[in-house]
Amino acid sequence: MGPWLVCMDPGGGKITLDQESFRALASDVRVEVLKRLDARRETVTDLSNLLGLSKPTLLEHLEKLQSAGLVKRVDEGRKWIYYELTDKGRKILHPERVAITLALGAAVVLAAIGAFYLLIAGGVSSAGQTPPTNSPSIMEPVHASPGILGLVLVLLSLGSVAAAFALRFYGLQRRKRFFELLSSA
Repeated sequence: MGPWLVCMDPGGGKITLDQESFRALASDVRVEVLKRLDARRETVTDLSNLLGLSKPTLLEHLEKLQSAGLVKRVDEGRKWIYYELTDKGRKILHPERVAITLALGAAVVLAAIGAFYLLIAGGVSSAGQTPPTNSPSIMEPVHASPGILGLVLVLLSLGSVAAAFALRFYGLQRRKRFFELLSSA
């Protein structure tokens, strides 16, 4: 592969493409194919009808996208052969998905730990007493009450979910700007 090309989108996000990917994205038709395949995998016939192109012309474009590693051909041994985005193609279109996955993962972990602390707080208050001070306890290093700590963790998990939604919105806006830049180049 040749040298890496870097272009900046207006939002300041960095998009790194190798020369072959950059060349593949230099065609409006291939960019449109990527957009269609982003929604779902398609057959050559479906893409041909959607884009108003002959099958031989479309196959040439698909071959260039395959060479760049953005699209792959899926033959499941049935009557139809599908084309779909590769991981590389998805990452170019949606680099924010890793951050969204991490934010949602953090939300789940924080919510689970928060629920655990809320259950501990409920167990302590329902018993009407606190653990004896002379016996070892998992609560000793925690200076806040388990109920407050659990509530804080649950609120942090909600904040992580909100961050995931914000990242998704930003990703959609970034994707739109990316395709606008490609079509104006």
